[in-house]
This record gives sequence, structure tokens and C-alpha cells, in this order.
Amino acid sequence: MRARPVVLSLLLVAVTAAMLWRGWGFYQLGLDQRVDHPDFRALRPSGSYGIGLGYLGTLLILANLLYLARRKHIIRLGDMRTWLDFHVFSGLLAAILAVFHAAFQLRTPVAQATVLSLAIVVVTGMVGRWLHAFTARLTLHAMPEAARELDERVPPLGRHIAAAVAAFPPTQLPANASLLRCLGTMPRWHAEARARREAVGLVAEAHPIWGQLDRRERRSLRRLVAEARRAASADVRSVATTALLRSWRSLHRMFALLMLLAVVVHVGMAWHYGYHWIFGS
Repeated sequence: MRARPVVLSLLLVAVTAAMLWRGWGFYQLGLDQRVDHPDFRALRPSGSYGIGLGYLGTLLILANLLYLARRKHIIRLGDMRTWLDFHVFSGLLAAILAVFHAAFQLRTPVAQATVLSLAIVVVTGMVGRWLHAFTARLTLHAMPEAARELDERVPPLGRHIAAAVAAFPPTQLPANASLLRCLGTMPRWHAEARARREAVGLVAEAHPIWGQLDRRERRSLRRLVAEARRAASADVRSVATTALLRSWRSLHRMFALLMLLAVVVHVGMAWHYGYHWIFGS
């Protein structure tokens, strides 16, 4: 396990706990009761503390977008794994700051639209991060390695299995395929994976070597065949999840742009009505 995600997660928990401790008594009160709280002027959304959290969250959202610049190679500093960790961390921290900025209340349509759009971006981002991690664990072109292992054990069984599997190539989608198209292709990918597994089994079971092996040798060979079946299916899953991840990223970017628009409108209105925080009176 890498240490950086753990440290960033602990930092998120610490920041959340600190802000809860700072305003716990205030946040527990109803809206009418909050007016009489001694920290009302600071902790309300338009207060010095509340508006500060809002501006800090906005800065984090803008910094979060630097990940896209790194993906497009506009920025070349640092590796993509570090940028992805920062992207996830800054997005989650911005969402937490937005919740505390709003003091757990959404009384205006602009505030509701801003928080809703931010929540959608966070959820789609977390799903995308899971897809990214899942895709990274899959190994494309795992079948050739499995075939080589079988060939070393029982030549030319591996080559025969590889040829049978090649008759069911995974369906490739264009890079700009939509999420709906990817989801619509899922049954086909599932059928291709099943057909490849069955092809491995049929070719392996038809080989005459089985009658020449004792029980221990047959068990060892069956393990290699099972690995080949998994590899044949893994190639399809790798193609499918890569296409799904690409389309999901496009959806996430669309929601991120809508969120950015909502944030700009929200901050613009706050600035227009004089909530400048430390940036002037």
C-alpha cells in the first residue's frame, strides 16, 4: 500500500474533525436558534469564517483543474500518480469546505445548485478513481504469457489455445465512444469473454496428453489451463474497463465544467454583494 493516499486520507479526516470541533455547538442548532449563538457572525455562510471556507474551497477547485492540464501535457512537472492523488484529495477537501461554508444549510437556489453540482462531481470522480484502480490491476495481453507457459509444459498446446482464443477478439470502441455505447457493448464483451474461456477448455480437453499423465500431473496441467482461461477473459475485461473509464472521464469532465460554472456564479454573486473576505472591503 502506498503511503501518500493514507496520509492524505488522514489529513482529510483531521481537517473535518477540526472544523466540526470548531463549530459543533453552532451546527447542531436549528436555523432560528443559530442567531443567538455567540459564533453566529463568524460561522454563518456570509461570516468571516464561513466566507473564508468558501473562498478556500474555490481556490482548491481551481487547483484541482490543474490535473487536466497535466493530462494534456500542458504541465510536465511530476508523475501522473502524484497528480491523480492530489486531484482526488483537493476535490474531496473542496467538497468538505463547501459543506462547512454553507454551515450545513442550503437556503438559496444558487447555493443548492453549487453544492449539488459539486456532489455530482465528487461522486463521479470517486467512481472514476475506482475504475482507474480496477483497470490498473488488469493486464492486457495476458493470454500470450499463459500460452507460453502451456507450451513449455505441453507443446504445442499453448499455440493451439492461443489460436482458438484469437478467433474471439475483444470488441474495440473508438476513443470518443459515449458512456451509453460502452454500457450497450457490455453484453457483447461478456459473451466474448465466455467464448474465449470455453475455447480454452475445449482445446485443452481435446488434447491426447491427458491419458498419459498421472493424477498429480493432471492437476498441475489443469491449473495452467485455468490460468489460461482467466487470462483469455482478462484481456476482454481490460479492453472493456479501459473503454468504460475513457467514457466515464468524459462524463466527469462535463459535470466538472457545469460545477465550475455554478461556482463562478456563486462566487460572483457573493463578491457583488460585498462579501470580499480578506480581499478588500
